[in-house]
Amino acid sequence: MKTVVKQIAGRILRNPLLRPCGPPLLHAVQYSLGVHCREVVSFNQPVRAKTAERIRQIVTQWPTQTMGVDEAYLIRAAVIGTAKIDGDIAEVGVFRGGTAKVICEAKGARPLHLFDTFEGLPEPGKIDTEFSKGQYACSLESVQQFLTGFPAVHFYKGYFPASGTPVKDRRFSFVHLDVDLYESTKGALEYFYPRMNTGGIFISHDYVEFAGVRRAFDEFFENKPEPLVEMTGNQCMVIKLSPAQAQ
Repeated sequence: MKTVVKQIAGRILRNPLLRPCGPPLLHAVQYSLGVHCREVVSFNQPVRAKTAERIRQIVTQWPTQTMGVDEAYLIRAAVIGTAKIDGDIAEVGVFRGGTAKVICEAKGARPLHLFDTFEGLPEPGKIDTEFSKGQYACSLESVQQFLTGFPAVHFYKGYFPASGTPVKDRRFSFVHLDVDLYESTKGALEYFYPRMNTGGIFISHDYVEFAGVRRAFDEFFENKPEPLVEMTGNQCMVIKLSPAQAQ
């Protein structure tokens, strides 16, 4: 049965029409086949089950998101866990706003800075063979509407890190990356690493699945003190050990 699920997952990820709704679609396949996610994370504990159900509502509602429930749960946990760390929150690669909404419901009063072209991916590099320019486009206005009602949420349209100039003097406690491409991931790490406070957390999507993201993280942290942790979903996580640096 697991072999069947893996085959289906491969077909979803290779199909450009299905890839944007891949995680929710794959979860639906898993449940229909009786292959649940207990190996990844258990949602049976009552408090966790309630939280997971709320996350499921966000990532499976229309507009469909590209993040799995277990992956979004980890993001939420990291946001809550870094509440004791000074600094703002940032996300680069917003797409339809699903993970941003999960963050909004967990961040408290901390400012959230959202960066995206809102016109899709830039031109992929040679290593980014799975992607195409303009993929994952979603308008700024639709995301703003999706996140209506949450305080201290700031939007920045354009290519990052050039679009990061307005927050160049800020410090951060949590940063989520979902930018898919090697150069975009590298640029985001170079920008946020010196601005991340000690104990702050990076989480990136696509580390497990796509070579460009993996290469960017592996190269960047090769000679740095922080351990790079591959997670059970399609993510990696880094906890900042060294202090933020003056810019």
